[in-house]
This record gives sequence, C-alpha cells and structure tokens, in this order.
Amino acid sequence: MQGVPVFRKNVFSRREGFGPFQGNSIPTPNPKQKFYKKTMNNETSSNLPNETFTWLKPGAWRKPCIVHVTMVANGRRPLFGILSHDGNKAVVEKTAIGWAIIDQQPRMLQLCPEIKILADKVMPDHHHIVLQVRRSMKRSIKEVVRGYMQGCKAEARKLGFEGNLYDGPPHYRVLTHKGQLQAMINYVYANAERAWLRKQNPNLFCLHRNTESCGLLFTSLGNHFLLDWPDKQIVEMSRNATEEQVQQRLQSALCAAENGAVTYTAAISKGEQIIARTLREQGFPLVVLLYDGFPAEGSPQERFYKPGGVYFEACSKGQLLLLEPSEQTFLAPEILNATEAALRSKAEAKHLQFTPLPASSLRYRFVALNEIGRCLVRADRVRYNWTEPAG
Repeated sequence: MQGVPVFRKNVFSRREGFGPFQGNSIPTPNPKQKFYKKTMNNETSSNLPNETFTWLKPGAWRKPCIVHVTMVANGRRPLFGILSHDGNKAVVEKTAIGWAIIDQQPRMLQLCPEIKILADKVMPDHHHIVLQVRRSMKRSIKEVVRGYMQGCKAEARKLGFEGNLYDGPPHYRVLTHKGQLQAMINYVYANAERAWLRKQNPNLFCLHRNTESCGLLFTSLGNHFLLDWPDKQIVEMSRNATEEQVQQRLQSALCAAENGAVTYTAAISKGEQIIARTLREQGFPLVVLLYDGFPAEGSPQERFYKPGGVYFEACSKGQLLLLEPSEQTFLAPEILNATEAALRSKAEAKHLQFTPLPASSLRYRFVALNEIGRCLVRADRVRYNWTEPAG
C-alpha cells in the first residue's frame, strides 16, 4: 500500500519491555466507542467526559498522543509463545514468530523517530504495545501500526507460516486522563501473571448465564459457593452520607466480615465504594451486584471476558462473585414492589411528592440493585431463622 511503511527484519534484536513499571490495573475504553461507559467495576468507575469527537477530527491520529494497541493472533491461536511458570513468576516462552514480532520494533522506531515505545508484552495469542507519539507525524499512528503488522506478517511467511497472522485490525485505546498511562503499563506487564492465574482457576473466570438464587436469575462470574454461605450482610449507603456515617458503617461491616459474613453491595455510592474497597483489600469475600457489567450474550467479547483491575486478583483468590441481574429479575413483582417502596421512602424523607419511575430508568435500576441484594441476604436469614441486627 502506497504511503504505508513495511517493516522488514532488522539486524538488531532486543528483549521485550520498555519502561520499568510492573503490577496490576485496568484496561481503558476503546476510543472508537463512547469514551465513558459504565463498567462492571463499580468500585473504581469514574465519570469521564466523552472525548470521542477528538479522535474523529482529521489529522488527530497524527498528533502527539499515547495509545495502547492490542494485536490478536488469528483465531486466538498461540502463535507467539507458550505460557508457563518458572517457579517465581509466569513467563511466555516465545516461538520464532514471537521473537520476529519483537525484532520488528527497532525497525519501526528507525522509520518513525517520532514514536517511543513505553511498554510491550508478547502473549501466546496476542501482543500489547503502548506507543507515545512525541510530535506530529506525516503518517497517522494507525498507518504506522498497520505497517508494523505487515512487516510481522512478512517475517512470519519467511518462517513458513501460511495464512493471516492476525485475527483482524488492532484495537486502539487512547490514554488521555491522569493515571491511565501508569495503569496501562502496569496492566501490560502483569498480563502473563493474570493469564496464568486464569489458567489455574478457569472456573472462577467463566461467565455463567441464568444463575439462579432465591428464585432470581443472574449472569455471574466468580466463586459461586459464596451464594450458599450462611452468614451474609448487605452494605448500602446514601450518596449524602457523612464521612462519620461511612466510617461507622465501615467498622460494623468489618466486624461482621471478621466474624465470617459475606458482604453484598452494589458499590455505587462513594460510601459503598469505600467499604467495598476496604473489605476487598483486607481479603474478605464480596458479592458485587452490577448493572450492565458483562458483555452481551453472543458478542465477540463474551468468550475472552475477564474482570478488570482490582477485581481480577480478588476473583483469582475465590474472594469475589459478580452478579448482574437479568431483565426478568429487575421486573420480578417482589423487586418492583420493594424498589418502589424504597423510592417512596426516599422521597418522603426529603418531603417530596413521590412519582413512580419506569423500571427502565437508571435511578430505578440502581435502587433495585440494593433491593435485590437485600432480598438475597434476607432469604438466607429466613432460611436459617436469623434476625436482622439492630441498626
């Protein structure tokens, strides 16, 4: 293709890994989609502005930016390496093709000196790279990456590989907010360890449709034995709760968790997020209720879905269960009635006239999450003949 550089094998080779950072974090949104979409990670989500329009402007991809690129092997086959463990950490033993795609990177930097590689990681079936465009370029970053991929394909053919090396176009994530770069670099370098944890605990990372509990249906992921745990508590905090009220509830929740209770929460309000974060950091089990947190059934993302960020480690240890109520659950008569009663009570507490909300509204859904959690906790209290604790 005219104007697109094709990167041939360079005499220089190097080990992967630009940058000193390592650790865990979360992936960021796809710039081709809405920049902010409510994710499954209620505890760490934030209201980011929609900046999609910036990257649709002519020439935007030629200007200084930082982009995370993911290139997936054809059919998700392990063409680039084999995942293993050396006793201390997870490692990827690269194939000849895996080394070839690493050896293409110095050539890319020679042809495009405006680019700097901040991090990269070759996995068995995909390849991550974080690129910084330090000054405006004649070619767009997408053209540069496409040329890099063409060079990788050419090297794979020299090694005897036939067919398409990649599954399709790469995925781009533009990093624009404070903390995203460090988070993404951490995520890239932790990729092998995360993959190893998933491999050792496959059942904890499988999406289950139509999980039933107390007559209600959910999509779920994580440790399902937590549903059968006899001692449970619900954590719900008003958005207007004071710091003192949050700390008081936190101490009571910690006390119950230390005595064996599994905590149910939607982790929506600031107080709920603080309590969920503290419980998670101290290793106590959590059941988190989500709204629109999982990929749609049958979508391309469903097969390879995994929880992001702080939830990943908790899931790998069996300390987390994620529950997304089905539409049938949101519309169940007992949930409709309980949610309406809760909304009415909130309105009366503020001396406002109550107006019923449609079940499709976000306000209804968020309140319903707490009522669903309360239903799950209360059902077991009735089952084991317990009483609600005072306060």
